[in-house]
Amino acid sequence: MMLTDEEIARLQAVAPFLRSEAAEALKSSGRHEVTLELEAHLQPGLRIRAPQTAQTPGSARDRDAAPPYPLDLFVGLPLNEPRALANGGDAARERGVAHFGATFLPRLVSAIQTMTPDEIDLTAGVQSKPGTLSVMLDDEQ
Repeated sequence: MMLTDEEIARLQAVAPFLRSEAAEALKSSGRHEVTLELEAHLQPGLRIRAPQTAQTPGSARDRDAAPPYPLDLFVGLPLNEPRALANGGDAARERGVAHFGATFLPRLVSAIQTMTPDEIDLTAGVQSKPGTLSVMLDDEQ
């Protein structure tokens, strides 16, 4: 079951902090646009794009260009993480956001490494295929 509308509403308060933590973790890997996607009918996650992709998503220029393509990566979050943030108290949310920030980049790099070699170059902000690529972060226990 995906997030409920009530959980999504409660997550809106921590969404800026999650985006900020992800952006800060990615700072050493180059400049990226980070957005949080929490729709009730989709896997919750973060979208990471190279800045030029965020300005011209899906443009004919991007589709017709030769590789490498600007980074457009959807990073799925294990459902238990946003759910715990939505249903926890203030202190639990603060700890959860801090933990997310501390573990995000290593988990992202690990998820990317399972893909075909050279499919994503996070530092350069490029990928070898057009369109949105997806990875799923491992569960944190």
